[in-house]
Amino acid sequence: MRWIVYSLLIINVGLLAYFLTTPGNTDGFTPNDANQGEGKTLVLLSEQRSGDLPVSQQPVRVSNNTKLCYALGPYFDDISARVAQARSLELGLTGLIAQHKVPNLKDAEFWVHIPPLASRGEAMALLRKLQSKAVDSYIITQGDLTDGISLGLFRQRSSADGLQKKVNQLGFGEVAIREVGSTSTEFWVEVREISKLDETTRRRVKAEDKDVQWQMVSCRHQPADV
Repeated sequence: MRWIVYSLLIINVGLLAYFLTTPGNTDGFTPNDANQGEGKTLVLLSEQRSGDLPVSQQPVRVSNNTKLCYALGPYFDDISARVAQARSLELGLTGLIAQHKVPNLKDAEFWVHIPPLASRGEAMALLRKLQSKAVDSYIITQGDLTDGISLGLFRQRSSADGLQKKVNQLGFGEVAIREVGSTSTEFWVEVREISKLDETTRRRVKAEDKDVQWQMVSCRHQPADV
């Protein structure tokens, strides 16, 4: 029996030595591998308006088919944007100009109106009543307010509020105010070679231009291959 005990002891020692000297399977993975190659991305200023943010400030959402660019802007005239574009071209970069339409809140106006009635006949009848009370008005014939009645367009909100109150007191039903405005054009200089745009290069392209900044965006001009 003693030799059996010695044999089992020798086998256990051998197994222990085997497991201590055999390396585990790590597959070469380290905790930081999943984040390698990730860099910081910027969000556009303007989409700096989500819902209420303009397109230029929206976060960049990247899909497999999306190419990213650096964009410098906004410029509010084509000439200034083209001068910045020329500086990028002198540095061997691909500078393309992208245009964005944005609301021009400074030119907003306030449209006082009566919402659409059930028919053109009802609108005509109400129009005659308004005009008999010396209220300047006309029927709206197109758009989402067709068969409504326009009462006036004002640059000052206080003037629109005043007319709304006056017509309400005459007993002509609901009077609404819609804010309307024009749009302005923003110009952005897009550069595709994001790996070449280090801080020094970005500074050289921007030069002394005021009130513009670099943003990481989805390329407006999507290249087939960069």
